[in-house]
Amino acid sequence: MYRYGRTKRTRKRKQTREGGIFVSTELISLCKWMKVESNKHGFRWKCHLCPAHFSDTGRGMMTKSRLFPGDLLISIPRPLLITVETALSSEIGEQVKCQNVKFTRQQLLSLFLLQEKNKGSNSLWHPYISVLPKTLETFGNFSLREMTLFPPRLQIAVKSRMADMKQAYMEVRNFWSGEEIEYSQFLWAWFCVNSRSVFYRSAGSEFVREDGNHLALAPYLDLLNHSVGAQEEAGYNQESGCYEIYTGDTYRKHNQVFISYGNHDNYHLLVEYGFTLPDNPNDVFQVEYHQVRTSYDVLNAALSLGVDNMEKKKEIIQQQSFHRQLVCSMEGMSWNLLLVTRILAMNWTELEQWKLVLTGFAMSDRNNTLSRQIARTFLTKYIKQNQDLITKFDTPLSPNTVEFMVFSIVQTERNILQLTWTSVT
Repeated sequence: MYRYGRTKRTRKRKQTREGGIFVSTELISLCKWMKVESNKHGFRWKCHLCPAHFSDTGRGMMTKSRLFPGDLLISIPRPLLITVETALSSEIGEQVKCQNVKFTRQQLLSLFLLQEKNKGSNSLWHPYISVLPKTLETFGNFSLREMTLFPPRLQIAVKSRMADMKQAYMEVRNFWSGEEIEYSQFLWAWFCVNSRSVFYRSAGSEFVREDGNHLALAPYLDLLNHSVGAQEEAGYNQESGCYEIYTGDTYRKHNQVFISYGNHDNYHLLVEYGFTLPDNPNDVFQVEYHQVRTSYDVLNAALSLGVDNMEKKKEIIQQQSFHRQLVCSMEGMSWNLLLVTRILAMNWTELEQWKLVLTGFAMSDRNNTLSRQIARTFLTKYIKQNQDLITKFDTPLSPNTVEFMVFSIVQTERNILQLTWTSVT
């Protein structure tokens, strides 16, 4: 697993050996704090995991005993979750009410983290905040050099997320009277919440601006690393009053335990979490249906080959939503992309009975040949674009850097495009 940002941990902390595995004194303090605070609130601390250092992923969570599907991994009591209610019941809430403003849940949790961080050891949450990354190298900290190496779709995703985050900052920067929140501080808090929160549906409030984003921070639980194949059931249990995770996998004693952050491709993992996965099965190459400013799309490829009856074909494609999810993967073109190329290749007679193509029916040799030509036309441009991008990298690259991870993404896209090209020739 290529690590950066959220999972790039500081190695120079004072280390203590436990069970043959090195963990930081801060993590040991967090473990003790979780147990003490759970007992203080009338909960029994339930966790089969402990922090550990692994050679392949860095910091992670190790099982203390053999685990089977259905076993409880961890149970975080409600009082130890940092929720919107936690923020609104603190000094943050008092100021929000006094100023009569509305913020999103992510803004409120970000403000709460900054407030508690500034308290230092006087904060109840100090043991948790002390183990959070000091810096987070996700989309807010990509350099101009790194941005020039991004594929176009990745650039668009980063710029979009940057715009959202800057807007969120502008809304809260003067929240504390007489003291402007520094952008770098807000950036840190925002990304901590963004990359470490769990889904938690809290009650509505007149001081919360609803955006559909229900979340909470769960100390200790967020030490779990991501794996594509991990299976688990997670959520807040109303009966126990805890946020619980049950594994769907089997683990031997002292193995690293994983959860899945979702079926995300490396674009999403890099932008939101700061790492990528080698051989990520969710990686795809997105093909544009129509772009006004460039010719890197399916429609322009068809037009360049003299395809007619375009208005009727576009009507069918868009009415049926075939123009969505046009991607190539290591398995070739997606079903929708295949349908679009075949519809665009139809003559009028075939177009009158276009629904036959939904059954996999081969309309004609002419249709098959032309649909492949359309595919080769847009693939040729994407392959050239990919080749030009690869030449921008200075090799060899240092592992665990943004450039290294982006290069792996570009290489994966090259492999996908070449495999897809082979399938249509």
